[in-house]
Amino acid sequence: MKLDLTPILNRRVPVIDFDFTVDANEVPDAPDISEEITLDEPVRVCGRVCDNDGYMSLTATVSVDYSTVCDRCLAPLSESIEFEFSRIVTLNAALAGDDGIDEDDVLLVKEGGIDFDRDIIEELSLELPIYHLCEEDCPGLCSVCGKDLRGACTCKNEKEIDPRMETFKKLLENMNK
Repeated sequence: MKLDLTPILNRRVPVIDFDFTVDANEVPDAPDISEEITLDEPVRVCGRVCDNDGYMSLTATVSVDYSTVCDRCLAPLSESIEFEFSRIVTLNAALAGDDGIDEDDVLLVKEGGIDFDRDIIEELSLELPIYHLCEEDCPGLCSVCGKDLRGACTCKNEKEIDPRMETFKKLLENMNK
């Protein structure tokens, strides 16, 4: 979505508030969200652009609900994420890279507005957790039968011993006799 900044550029208003949604699948050249994650709804972006006498600042809160699976037991999970997004908005392309300002932190005004959907999706892909658990102490799946270790597994509770260590096990058993 292109956010029209002409009211600020024409000095009619000092602040523009916005609230819109972004469909991650419809943003061209946007980075891919992990294959294990499905966005349940469009990404909500709510914030404001402020004129700061010479440059503009954009601050926003980005939120979305998503579905994934537990990385240990593969149980389905529904999660949500919310994070802050901020950029400097400028008419001057030379600002990026100057004075220690990273060019990724700058949005350039084109034709009286800014289009930052790609930036939102990129930031979302970086903010999403890499690892998801249904509970902090999720035991996961049995390495023998593949069933959930919270009760569905009927395998022995004995730990499998590396065949290379079998000789040491026999020695320990002989020592304890």
